[in-house]
Amino acid sequence: MTTHKTIDAATARAQYAALAGHYRAIGPAAILAALVCMPKKGVKGAGPAKA
Repeated sequence: MTTHKTIDAATARAQYAALAGHYRAIGPAAILAALVCMPKKGVKGAGPAKA
């Protein structure tokens, strides 16, 4: 019974490896696109505070 589960798990990993790699690459691109498309704030002196 354990061997059957191991074979099923190996088959599932092999089938979805390419798909998982594809979606892993979308994450950083989506974050970058969201940051680029954010509206700019027009507040003066909004930079980092100086100590």
